[in-house]
Amino acid sequence: MVLPDNLILVQKDVKHARIRVSEDGKIRAIIPETFSEDDITALLKKKKSWIEKHLRFFNGMSKIILQRNELLLFGNRYSYFYDSTYEHKVLVDHEHKTINSRRNLLEAKTQQAWYTNLARKYLTKRTSELAGNLHFEYNKLYIRNQRTKWGNCSKEKNISLNWRLIKAPLFVIDYLIIHELLHTVVMNHSQKFWTMLKSYYPDYKDAISWLDKFGNSL
Repeated sequence: MVLPDNLILVQKDVKHARIRVSEDGKIRAIIPETFSEDDITALLKKKKSWIEKHLRFFNGMSKIILQRNELLLFGNRYSYFYDSTYEHKVLVDHEHKTINSRRNLLEAKTQQAWYTNLARKYLTKRTSELAGNLHFEYNKLYIRNQRTKWGNCSKEKNISLNWRLIKAPLFVIDYLIIHELLHTVVMNHSQKFWTMLKSYYPDYKDAISWLDKFGNSL
C-alpha cells in the first residue's frame, strides 16, 4: 500500500480510528494496533471527501508573515528589541508597536511563556468586564494551550480560552469571549444561540471571517 506523503500514521491501543487534518497540510491518523493495510485503505477511502474538504479550507487560509524580530500582538506586528535595561520586565509600546526586554522573546519557549502570562492577565480582565456589561455569570476562567479550539464552556460554567487569542485583534478576542459567555446560557450552537449572539455582538461574522482567514497564524 502506498500512503500519501502528507499522512502521519500512528498505531495505538485505541478502539476507534481518528483522523485530523491540520493547518500544515498534514493528515494525522491514529488507528488501532489491530488495523490491517486493508483497514487503513478503507478508512482513507471513507474519509476522502472529509479530508479533501479540510485540506481545501487550510489551503485557502492566509498567513501573516512576520519578520525575524517581529511578534504578533492584538492583531498587529510589534518589533522586538533586546534591551538589557529591562531585566525583569517586558516593555510594550502600543503607540510605536515595539517590545523591549532582556528576555529573548524570539526563543519559542520564552515567547510562549510570555504570551501565556499576558493572555492570562488581559483575558481574565476582559472576560470579567464583558460578563458584567452583558449580565452573564460564569464560574472560573482557564487559559489553555489548546490546539483545536479557541475556547470552551463547560456545563459548570467554567470557561477556557486559548492563550493564542492574545495575538488576535481586539474585536476577535471580544467575539470569542462573548461566544463562550453565551454558552453559559445556551450550551449548543442552535439557531437560538446565533440569534442571541447577533444581538450581543452584531459584527460577529467579521470576527469569524478573520479567524477563518488568519487563524493559522496565531
